[in-house]
Amino acid sequence: MASARDLELFKKATQLVYGPVHHLSEQAAEAWTPPDNPGAGGHRGRYLWTDAFGVINFLTLSKETCSSAYLILAKRLASTVHTVLGGTRDGTARLPLATEAEPLKGGLRIGKAEAHGSDGDGQYHHYLTLWMFALNRLALATGEGEYNQLAVQLAKAIHPRFVISRGPRDRLRMVWKVSADLERVLVPSEGHLDAATGFVVYRLLQRATEHFDRSSNGSISSSSGILDGEIAEYRELMGREGKMRAGHDPLDLGMGLWMCHFFKDEQWARDIGSQSLAMARLVFDENSGLLGRDASRRLAFREFGACLGIRCYGADEGLEAQVRNVMRFWQTCLESTDDDLRPISLVMYAAALVPGGQLHSQIIPPTTSFPAIFARGGTSNGLVILGEHLPPIDEWHRDGSLDMAGNCGNMSSVVGPISLDEGLVKLPRIEADRAHGFPTALVRVFNTNTSKVIHSRFRVAGNPPRYCAEGDYEMGGVPGKQSKIVLSFIKPGGAKTGRALPTGNPIDILTLSDGSAIQASLVDISNPGVFVRVSDLGIANPKTLDPPSVEADPKLKERLEQIRQAGAVMMGLNPKTESVPKIVLIFPPSYSPPSLDVNIRCLALSMGQAHKAVPLTLALCLGAAAQMPGTIPYQLSARGDNEGIVTIGHPSGKLDVGTTMTDGDIQSAELHRTARVLMKGVVFY
Repeated sequence: MASARDLELFKKATQLVYGPVHHLSEQAAEAWTPPDNPGAGGHRGRYLWTDAFGVINFLTLSKETCSSAYLILAKRLASTVHTVLGGTRDGTARLPLATEAEPLKGGLRIGKAEAHGSDGDGQYHHYLTLWMFALNRLALATGEGEYNQLAVQLAKAIHPRFVISRGPRDRLRMVWKVSADLERVLVPSEGHLDAATGFVVYRLLQRATEHFDRSSNGSISSSSGILDGEIAEYRELMGREGKMRAGHDPLDLGMGLWMCHFFKDEQWARDIGSQSLAMARLVFDENSGLLGRDASRRLAFREFGACLGIRCYGADEGLEAQVRNVMRFWQTCLESTDDDLRPISLVMYAAALVPGGQLHSQIIPPTTSFPAIFARGGTSNGLVILGEHLPPIDEWHRDGSLDMAGNCGNMSSVVGPISLDEGLVKLPRIEADRAHGFPTALVRVFNTNTSKVIHSRFRVAGNPPRYCAEGDYEMGGVPGKQSKIVLSFIKPGGAKTGRALPTGNPIDILTLSDGSAIQASLVDISNPGVFVRVSDLGIANPKTLDPPSVEADPKLKERLEQIRQAGAVMMGLNPKTESVPKIVLIFPPSYSPPSLDVNIRCLALSMGQAHKAVPLTLALCLGAAAQMPGTIPYQLSARGDNEGIVTIGHPSGKLDVGTTMTDGDIQSAELHRTARVLMKGVVFY
């Protein structure tokens, strides 16, 4: 984010060009007309280069201030440019070749004050590519792909007018300026970096085309390669000997750095980038460079171009200090610059001050995205994604690293409330809570990881009913009080192996790689667990064992992982799958503070890390195992007064697990959680 001072200077520069826009409401922004006297300083108040920066600067302001009014202003400015510079100078018609369906097929005029002459109107390749970039940023900032489509339309239209070949055997070459109607070459020489700029901008347009294709269709359409031919020709032009080099002119130097920063991992960009940074140090040298000259012999906007490029590409503190010196030099005299150059100087000053929308990382999203909810369930946090929003499976599971073997019981507590609030459940069963009198909803959830059913009962309010998080239930490991979510895991035995005791034994002997052996109870209820006595681990003072001390003991963690993997093999599971089974260290209740009043105490490891509380499905597994005669949890637990209820102590507190058993068969396991949606947004990948 920009500093308050820089943002204020940015706003001031913008207002000097586009008028008092900073306090407009969205409604007022919709009615805003860009000023034309002087406006951007060109013909009828429009100048393509200046207004391209104007559009991007509005996008920067939108991001910095979180105001959508600036997005509207950017769109209004773009529309005005298309009307004025996409039409004839008298404003009576579109440029030749343009149509209502393809308004940019005729290109866009520069906006020069004079129609003819050596500095008369026409079309510049580097101005047009900058405008394409502005439209591309506008599309990505607003999510409206039609702006990128307009940029592609413009790109296709102007490319054959600037990239030419005189004969079948002649190599490609470029021209610098053509007539306003695109029919005549006005300046046959070639812009220094025109080919490279085209190569970069056309690739950005193509990338955005793919992004919008995936967002709307779920896949890349045939239009995604629409600029392949043009990009290939720019690449060929860049490959000519001596054509790719750092410029001496500050603006040329800066735009080269700006261009390179989009593809810094590519060799051509690294080469030009390093050359340009070295040249920038010479150009900005306090003794022999620009800073030693009088203002009358300098052009502010060209120096701002260099500053912008350096800040986009990134430089060391020494060069950044030189950039700040240049910016300070012009700050006091910017408004007194030549009238014709003041608008272009002001917009480029603002862009160099806060690059924002010019930066690769600021607005452009990765290839595609999907909506997601970030929520807390119990003591866990995680993303909740609706299945309909997931991309094709080969896009998010292509490296085989996605572990879907187990189920997070804590996060299961958010599924019912979110499925109701997001409209997945239309008619939930509404019941009255007998103790409190408020309504509750029952949502039945099928967990595909374990092929088991979970009943989720939670408080609701309103009409239609929605999840209500307010309540007086307090759970260990979570600050504050909220409404209680009751989770009932129906017939949870054999979630992964098909049997509550996969080996049929309440206790098994595990042989480790060093030849030692240890007793363990292998239990699969809701999620598989390997339960071992902490006293069997040879720890000097097991009573004080906690998550930090486990994490600080790599030898202990290595031994626990060996035990977990040995248990996995005996249970018929893949020992390399980290999520299942999990290993749980069991303590007798006497190892817990008397104030906790628990039946048993545990310390669990999940994904190789000591858990600060206890994974919910492991708590269910432990609660049920503590009622299965012969298991280690059964041996170490103290019998309570509440039949079927086991109070489990863990590093952050305690929780109750209720188990219903019939003839030794587990019918259900129940416990209580709280949950809350923390954030909603978009995931880019």
